[in-house]
Amino acid sequence: MTGWTEYIAAWACFLGAHMIPMLPGPRGWLIGHLGRRGYLAAFSLLSIGLLYWLIVAAGRAPYVHLWDQPLWSRWLVNIAMPVAILVAALARGMSGLVLAFALWAGAHLVANGDLAHAIFFAGMLVFALSGVARSGLPGAFRVTWQRLVLAVLVWAALLHLHPLLIGVSPLPA
Repeated sequence: MTGWTEYIAAWACFLGAHMIPMLPGPRGWLIGHLGRRGYLAAFSLLSIGLLYWLIVAAGRAPYVHLWDQPLWSRWLVNIAMPVAILVAALARGMSGLVLAFALWAGAHLVANGDLAHAIFFAGMLVFALSGVARSGLPGAFRVTWQRLVLAVLVWAALLHLHPLLIGVSPLPA
């Protein structure tokens, strides 16, 4: 499976994996069999795997140029990402995570000027903003040195692993 077919399949699996558990039957059944923590761990691993597949599939889709990528757009991403990671690490509940995904998607949308990535990041932005609409903005933060250290480590890992895992350096040239 290659090109647009893989990209569409990855989107279908990602959206399906996030919409099916929203139904009371499947989610209740899964929590009943896996327990709440087991369900959250399995759902998180599945989501990360499907997100990675979707990112890779976007990169494999045929390149269709939409706009040029100015140098400042990479700086935008490099400023937005530490903020997004801090929000995700420090906010209480899911509201911080979905807001972080909205920041990630919005910044990356500006910095990627091809059709597949525009669809990907615009879709993720809409998906994340719908989560923000459901959960609201973060109302409380848990600021501890452990969470701050974790945020810095996650940011550093993403910055250094980005070329290996995604194939593009996030640093401005």
